[in-house]
Amino acid sequence: MVINVPIAIALGFAATLAMLVFPGGIPLIILPQTLYASIDSVILIAVPFFMLAGNLMKTGGVTRRLVKFANALVGDMAGGLGMVAVVACIFFAGMTGSGPAEAAALGVLLIPAMIDSGYSKGFAASLLASGGSLGIIIPPSIPMVIYSSLTDVSVGALFMAGFMPGILAGLMLMTINYIRSSRRGYRGTEKQSTRERLKAFRGAILPLFMPLIIVGGIYGGIFTPTESAVVAVLYALFLGGVIYREIHLKDLPEILLNSACTSAVAVIILSMASTFGLVATLENLPERVGNFIISMAPNAIIFLLFINIFFFILGCFMSEIAAMIIMMPILLPALTGLKINLVHFGIVMMLNIAIGMATPPFGVNLFVTCSIAKISIEEYAREVWPFVFACVISLLLVTYIPEITLFLPGILKP
Repeated sequence: MVINVPIAIALGFAATLAMLVFPGGIPLIILPQTLYASIDSVILIAVPFFMLAGNLMKTGGVTRRLVKFANALVGDMAGGLGMVAVVACIFFAGMTGSGPAEAAALGVLLIPAMIDSGYSKGFAASLLASGGSLGIIIPPSIPMVIYSSLTDVSVGALFMAGFMPGILAGLMLMTINYIRSSRRGYRGTEKQSTRERLKAFRGAILPLFMPLIIVGGIYGGIFTPTESAVVAVLYALFLGGVIYREIHLKDLPEILLNSACTSAVAVIILSMASTFGLVATLENLPERVGNFIISMAPNAIIFLLFINIFFFILGCFMSEIAAMIIMMPILLPALTGLKINLVHFGIVMMLNIAIGMATPPFGVNLFVTCSIAKISIEEYAREVWPFVFACVISLLLVTYIPEITLFLPGILKP
């Protein structure tokens, strides 16, 4: 990784080398068997379908309608376009399941508009990068699906648990945006009438049903989490192709190709990490690391603080989704030993991943919004830390007040 070898290849090479030098030898036939077995999972089929649903929503005009509705709600406040950006991110998060997809879809619309209205480029890019990361906290969430495959935790429970932490993080970002915008004189847009707000709401009401259909269908026993991803695709096609008529047959090949390529990245990392995990298991590494962490962090409070600091630092240098895939098999024994609820810990992980997406120098949302705003990472870094601080406060609240996470799954058990 230090010499810029892709994470998936680095993991696979390390695992293969370990198999070759392992005492007694490990037959290399285990390598392709493990690669296949790790992704031979019904739940993982949801990943490409949620990717596809998000791309269909982006192409089908949903993004523009959500931004218009968000502007009608909060656009007249101080830092109005920044408020619109965060509210639109909250709405759009219930449809894409992907932070980079959300940052790209909304950034293309809002970053140029914010710059034209007098916002600094770094401010606009950092706010959209931070807000875009809500896409993996508020369901549906692709990293939650991957976490479920690693831990056997219910995807439905994770989806329900993500609502309140995601909204909390959004409110924190809005607060920081309001404070900073007030100091800099970033004014809101013209206040809209009740009639205009109702018109904007009517235009956005069908997309807003998406998360309710997905989570409600899972909890109502109507379809499985994997089937919910297919339902999301069909609903996105219906909106974009039939209702709004902005998706045409000629658009589908590019949409399908982009979705397949993006999905392949996540799946290849997952399969290669599984081979790495196999070697770790043969070396009894999970139990060793678990015992070491428990000895260093004798209770859940210190353990969770240690994990948050560890992933914050790690997120500055590599993809935290990849880090989660690598570390979860190692951390599971410690989580079990400390009796930490895996649904709660899953949302803590999602918040850590979200922060990592926006922090320099390697946050994936950072690259997306910097390319849209046409600025350097240095210019971005000067503006992003107050928004990172808002996300860290949300993380600490969710970490040490489990009820924020577990309240909805507790009252809405299927």
